[in-house]
Amino acid sequence: MRNWLLKWLKLHEEEIAIFLWAATLLFLLRSSGMILNNYAETAFLKRYGVEYLPIVNMLNSVATFVLTGLLAVFMARVTGTRLLAMLFIFCGLSVGAIRFLIPMGYDLIYPVLFMLKSQFELLEALLFWNLANDLFNTRQSKRIFPLLTAGGVIGLIIGSFGTPYLADWLRFDNLLLVYLAVSLVGAMTVKAMQVHMREISPGTHRVKRVAGRPPLKQQLRSVLPLIRESTLVKIVLVLTFMPNVVIPIMNYQFNYAADAYFASESGLLAFFSYFRGVLNIISLILLLFVGRLYGRFGLPVALMFHPANYAIAFIAFLTRFDIFSAIYARMSTNILRTTINMPANSILIGLFPESYRAMVRPFLRGTVVRLALLVGSGLILVSTQFFHPRYLSLVALPFVLAWFAAPIILKRKYPAILMNLISRNMLDLKSLEEQNLGNLFKKDRVGGELVQSFLEAEGEDALWYARLLKNLDVENIDALILESIRKQNVPVKIQMLDMLSATPGADASRVLEQMLHSREDPQLTVAVTKTIKRTGSGTPGIRNKLETLVMHPHPEVRGNA
Repeated sequence: MRNWLLKWLKLHEEEIAIFLWAATLLFLLRSSGMILNNYAETAFLKRYGVEYLPIVNMLNSVATFVLTGLLAVFMARVTGTRLLAMLFIFCGLSVGAIRFLIPMGYDLIYPVLFMLKSQFELLEALLFWNLANDLFNTRQSKRIFPLLTAGGVIGLIIGSFGTPYLADWLRFDNLLLVYLAVSLVGAMTVKAMQVHMREISPGTHRVKRVAGRPPLKQQLRSVLPLIRESTLVKIVLVLTFMPNVVIPIMNYQFNYAADAYFASESGLLAFFSYFRGVLNIISLILLLFVGRLYGRFGLPVALMFHPANYAIAFIAFLTRFDIFSAIYARMSTNILRTTINMPANSILIGLFPESYRAMVRPFLRGTVVRLALLVGSGLILVSTQFFHPRYLSLVALPFVLAWFAAPIILKRKYPAILMNLISRNMLDLKSLEEQNLGNLFKKDRVGGELVQSFLEAEGEDALWYARLLKNLDVENIDALILESIRKQNVPVKIQMLDMLSATPGADASRVLEQMLHSREDPQLTVAVTKTIKRTGSGTPGIRNKLETLVMHPHPEVRGNA
């Protein structure tokens, strides 16, 4: 049973202990964060007012900028485990202190707590995944990180469903003390994990100090030339900016509708808890069992689903501004983001070589995201002065349309974008798995440029193009391989012969006959004879030559003749 479970989870025996420590840590982080999130949102909406949400969101964006900068300074000076333990303690004590300020009647406690829950969740997650990257190498992370993520989702589910029961048992405001207790347990878990790692393997699993994010001026200096030169970078920029403009708008509409529908704190808390619990159960099922749905559509088409659904959700809010539209909007956008949009975006970013990703990713996830969130919050702040939140859909729809246009442009200009970036050596397509290559361009027009590049390529480059075109189910791929194979060296010819289909056509017999009469290499002769048998390519010339090979001096040639 144990061996079967390890095989199913794709875990090795020596990885079990460190995996369980990391999974426990993420479970505590996510479950405590969900309890705090449910409390903070409910208390803010009912005790302070949903109308102040845009201002708090804007302040939150600025606070994120400042706090991530401070964290970068600490990350460069303090080890990851120590910093994470300190952060757990700081977060828990801060929230615990706020609990004792509530009876004093300070209303500002609630917007502060609303901001803190976002910042604490962001900072703890950032430090945890930095720690995980130190504990597991790249090969291990591909197997283990999905399992860790699933453990985190289980923490979210338990935290969600447990919140109403804890509130009934301990009273609503004492949920903050639960967060304090779980945070302190998290800090002790970090310390215990550190001791355990030292005992089982002294000197290994040593957590490094992490280099901070480059300053904004340096990011701009590095990225602006790429934006000017590359259409793909412009598309990625739009795909990052536009969603983060409309996300605050949809969140505001969701919270406004929920606040209006549930009159009491207990009702709103129960709604947030059970709704998020169900949503996370769906996410867990999708994460474990659905697989890569985006691969069925091709990357550009897959990237259209999310903005199209956002447009439907905003239209639903416009026509019927109630809790049912809110539930549809939040649930559908989360499901599509989990199953299609996030994996597709990861592949899009993964096209760039590591050196370019190092420049582009911090700029997109830091500067662009923060700017977009500020714009979205600013639009809410201005618009709500003049009309009801339902009409914010009209404000958001132009941004959604611009978002939707980006994958359309990607689909239409794909051949030119691809060949331009390959010629500039800006795309790292060779590092992608073949499955991802197929997903990337599935059902899309490949274009004559890619075929021409294959016919001009030699050696390993020719093999790579051949695999790509075959993976994309290009028409006449056998004819293209037969045309390219003439000028290749022997090892490449042998590998290309294996790529021919079972029915390569009449031209294959002629080319195979010519190669059979060649005396380049016995291994090539063996490969040709195997291909002839596999494909059924037979001509009188081939049959006559095969009869003479029975007397060939090379034993393997004689055996396959």
